[in-house]
Amino acid sequence: MGVIAAQPAVLAYRRIDPRGDADVAVRNYRDACVASFGNARRFIGASRYLEWLADRVEEYPEGHVLAMLGEQVVGQMELQVPYGLSSGYVNLFYVAEAFRGRGWGKVMHGEYAEKYFRSWEASRVELDVSPTNERAVGFYRSLGYRVLREAEGGRLWRMGRGV
Repeated sequence: MGVIAAQPAVLAYRRIDPRGDADVAVRNYRDACVASFGNARRFIGASRYLEWLADRVEEYPEGHVLAMLGEQVVGQMELQVPYGLSSGYVNLFYVAEAFRGRGWGKVMHGEYAEKYFRSWEASRVELDVSPTNERAVGFYRSLGYRVLREAEGGRLWRMGRGV
């Protein structure tokens, strides 16, 4: 597969179907665990993840989407703004390996994530990232996120930014 350069406004976003998209959603989540921590130890297992995902899709249906380029899955986002709060949270921001480093993550963030958080009137957004995942940390910093605090004894950083 050749290199695919990002172009604005070409992605389609569709809600994750925890049953119909189970294989791709589990694969993406597991890959995100490996990319973040260097191994799959934090992967909670397919059935547990899919149960969690089904609950989240039901509660935050527009926040759980696949980013599609035609029939190809470019990425997956799991976003939420709990009712009554002004801060949103990114549970998963995943870009498929073939699309990494090509600008697609910025497209996904700008075209979908930011609009999602604004639609729920969030004034800020936060996420957790492994400090050893230098690529992700650099990506989030390029979007204006900054480290707010350490979590899990320094194994995670909570990063945030205004919306």
